[in-house]
Amino acid sequence: MAQLPRSWAFWLTLVLLGLVRVVVVEDGQKTWYLFLSAWEQGRVEFVNSVTGKPVLLEFHLPWAFQGFRAFTDPETEAYYTAGEYPWNQALAREKRKTLDYCSEVGLALKLGSTWFRVEKGCLRLRLLWPP
Repeated sequence: MAQLPRSWAFWLTLVLLGLVRVVVVEDGQKTWYLFLSAWEQGRVEFVNSVTGKPVLLEFHLPWAFQGFRAFTDPETEAYYTAGEYPWNQALAREKRKTLDYCSEVGLALKLGSTWFRVEKGCLRLRLLWPP
């Protein structure tokens, strides 16, 4: 893994220029602070406990957690939408500063190149910058 500059002045300059996103990830016991570019992506992977099928959610973070897309089978999509609306069209309109993901079975979250995993618990993401 490449070494990143550790100077606070360097990171502060990037943050103030709007090139860096500061994200906090919490699992109830630990807290991580990530410095990500505005072009990086996030993804969440889990298995729906009702249908037993995998679900993949992808998103971007230009100004918020946004640009969501879901990938799963038609049965699992119908579980979430009751077949009443196109899931990805609704997800694409979402913009959030905080995300909470919980699972009894387990989930994996990737932000940039960093993976987080949790079983029988939750992960909370908060976008600190930009405010």
